[in-house]
Amino acid sequence: MDDVAPFDQLCLNSRYNDNLLRPMINILYTFHAFSAGAFLLLGTLIVMGVNHSCSHADRWLGTWYYLMACLFTQLFLEGFHIESNGLIHTLELPRWATLPCFYLAVHYMVKPTATIRYWGLHFVPFLAFVFFSIIYLIPGLFNKHIHPPQLPQWIIFAIKYFFFAQCIFYWIACYRLFKIHQKNIRQLSSYTEKINMAWLKYLLIALLLMIVARLLAMVYIVFSAVAPILYFMGTVALAYATLTQRSIYTIESTENLINEAEHKKVKAEERLTAKQVDALKEKLVQKTAAEKLYLDPALILSSLAEHIGINPHDLSYIINNGLEKNFYQFINGLRTEEAKILLLSEEAKLLDMFGIAIRAGFNSRTTFYASFKKATGITPTEYMKVNSKQSN
Repeated sequence: MDDVAPFDQLCLNSRYNDNLLRPMINILYTFHAFSAGAFLLLGTLIVMGVNHSCSHADRWLGTWYYLMACLFTQLFLEGFHIESNGLIHTLELPRWATLPCFYLAVHYMVKPTATIRYWGLHFVPFLAFVFFSIIYLIPGLFNKHIHPPQLPQWIIFAIKYFFFAQCIFYWIACYRLFKIHQKNIRQLSSYTEKINMAWLKYLLIALLLMIVARLLAMVYIVFSAVAPILYFMGTVALAYATLTQRSIYTIESTENLINEAEHKKVKAEERLTAKQVDALKEKLVQKTAAEKLYLDPALILSSLAEHIGINPHDLSYIINNGLEKNFYQFINGLRTEEAKILLLSEEAKLLDMFGIAIRAGFNSRTTFYASFKKATGITPTEYMKVNSKQSN
């Protein structure tokens, strides 16, 4: 061994290390199979209606999971160098339809009754790739004498990176839909925990982690080796977010109210003068406080509008423009003031914090704490301690 030249010794060590690492890398590729199996199972559960939610969203989400199963099956076959060009290309064909399916699923999650115009345009790149494959690529898979044409570099570049560009574009589009939904529900309900679709946020975060893992694997070789594990972790997170989702909307006609409010905002602006807004604003504040309507935990925009004697669209306009708040802020602000009184009363000695929250009109400890701290800067417990010291 001492007679071996330094360069040759380096080469021998390199080959030795490669021989040790190759089995380990192959083992890591089995995580692609785990991910593929998980996506296949998730797709089947969603299509079968395990969540009892929006059927349109379920169909698109289930389709997305099936396509993701195809993607990871392809990665598994390529990782183990299994020679089956026909099968691999078949698995690759629907790749450009993957993200459009996810986007349509999210769209129907946040807008279950909406009709998506021109939804087929999202699948134009997928259809173009299928047409391109039929003309140029598939014939060569069945006839070795047919050689695919030499393509310009820009086409090769587009085919190579288009899917990654889709991931970024559609993730941003889905995130925007989620944020719009979060904003809209605060216009209609003071209790948003059952309709805020927090699970969708975790679904988007899990998908973002997988996109980031893909980006890092493209830039750094070390990440490409552990990418199968990162993808599998993202798959587990996606599964958790999906299987813990709640019904899309638990408030009847909420989605219709959102859509109608958006379309009638201008009409309400034209119908109500500044004096009318001021008069209705005063009536709203006085009646809500005098009758303590905010103590009803199930109070929503439409029921409050019925008490005030105006339609929900005008009420939403008055709260937004007259009070410069949304419905969530207006009602929970009044509940917070009620909670302040209760916390310093004799009743506080007989009730725990959840009891105080219920008496003040909240039906969630989380919403109570969040609203109280936002209004006062301290927690309810700290508020009691501070005021008890001042009274002493």
